[in-house]
Amino acid sequence: MPEVVARVGVDPDPVDVTDADEARWLRACLPPDRPEQRARLEAETALAAAAPPVLLKGDALEVLPEAFARVPPDALPVVTTTWALSDLPLEGRLRFFHRLDETAAHRPVAWVSAEGVGVAPAIPTFGDRRASGHSIIGLALLDHSTVRTEAVGRCWSRGRLLSWLTGS
Repeated sequence: MPEVVARVGVDPDPVDVTDADEARWLRACLPPDRPEQRARLEAETALAAAAPPVLLKGDALEVLPEAFARVPPDALPVVTTTWALSDLPLEGRLRFFHRLDETAAHRPVAWVSAEGVGVAPAIPTFGDRRASGHSIIGLALLDHSTVRTEAVGRCWSRGRLLSWLTGS
């Protein structure tokens, strides 16, 4: 496993789970009849407290260059999006991909996505239909003028059920 040398979160209104009041607010948002969700939140909160990420507040398209600057120059930045791009119009999704490409002119960048069918620019969809009820798990590697993309799986219920693709 590669070593994680930097964790940077970008959100319009990030929640700092290392802050007791914000963590308490998150717990209050959970349904009381779902103890498994509470246990998962507690585990995730403990993990974040052990290695707190840098939290950048703002629009991802604007803050992404600052996030890349927080990653040591000898490390591969790995951007992950999980159902975040669907909030953007097509133009915004293309701008996001362009931001990755701009950074890749200076250093390689990896992008791991779990987005609805057809939402992630350049990630293959296998001809699956939009609104099909599942998402595509994609991987992109951008390095200078080279862009390699592939779909590596499908998922349902926000990742609760995964189907990994073989071959490629």
